[in-house]
Amino acid sequence: MKSQELKKIGFILALIFISGCASQQFKTDLFSALEQDTQVGPTGLAWDGKNVIMGTGNQIVFARNITTEPFYSFSKKDTMLNGGSYSSGRFPGPQRMDMDVCGMAWEGECCGEGFLWIADGKNEKIIKMKPDLTFISEFNSPVPAPNGIAFDGKSLWVVSKYSYKIVQFNPDTQAIENVYYSPIQRPTGLTWDCSGNGYIWVIGIDDCRTSEKRCYTPRLLRIDVKTGNITHEAKLPETVTRPTSVTLAEKYFWVGDYNLNRVFKIPFDESAFIQLDLKPNDIIIGNRPTKVISKKTAIKKEPEVGQEIYIGR
Repeated sequence: MKSQELKKIGFILALIFISGCASQQFKTDLFSALEQDTQVGPTGLAWDGKNVIMGTGNQIVFARNITTEPFYSFSKKDTMLNGGSYSSGRFPGPQRMDMDVCGMAWEGECCGEGFLWIADGKNEKIIKMKPDLTFISEFNSPVPAPNGIAFDGKSLWVVSKYSYKIVQFNPDTQAIENVYYSPIQRPTGLTWDCSGNGYIWVIGIDDCRTSEKRCYTPRLLRIDVKTGNITHEAKLPETVTRPTSVTLAEKYFWVGDYNLNRVFKIPFDESAFIQLDLKPNDIIIGNRPTKVISKKTAIKKEPEVGQEIYIGR
């Protein structure tokens, strides 16, 4: 057998092997309005019981009938762009031109019956929309630069891009109920997990500096909302480079990667989670640990870094 034929067979076998081990994902049709012909991944994800809702800038897309494909790369330039596919479950409705989607959450049971909450990072607003994306209401975000939002069936949760704060608040009165600090240095998204006593997952990037280069570590961590403890980590695929959104639906995490313009489908596998035992006082904000008092107290003003915060019901 000629060497050229052997090389072809070897390449095909390697491709099959890599495909079987690669992360499942699909490519979005989202794009950046500021960069010509540049596609970007979603900065907001939600699940309405039927559609994965994706958003970035002022674009919102409902995706259903999703087919994922393996994602693999032999080099940074050659990404073997397997795109998967999806159909749009609903045509986008009117959207506000100055809106900047930095997080989305669904309020409702299933199949488009409910409301879509949006964290608008540009205007620092929380926006409520109907399923057809018509505007209902808005109010000021309880944190500056909101960069992720989740709904637990009663309360909204929002995380700040710069202050590390994760705030639980009443969407009807805007009263703050609890304040936590993100265990991730650069939080980019939240999703609610109703298993057990209730958990909030936070996704984002930890960074570090070495003598040779700067490194980034994408992370997905679970917080017990009763205690504030960080209990588990779900390992993200190595192919995920810049996670900017997450939603939990039907035993899968859907994770948006801004750099790759992909949405990764990751099994929600309790047995694969890495168990952690981090208490709120173990979280370092800047150069100071966070002081926590475990009792419920109404907070009318957002605390400064290092100030007392309150957790627990």
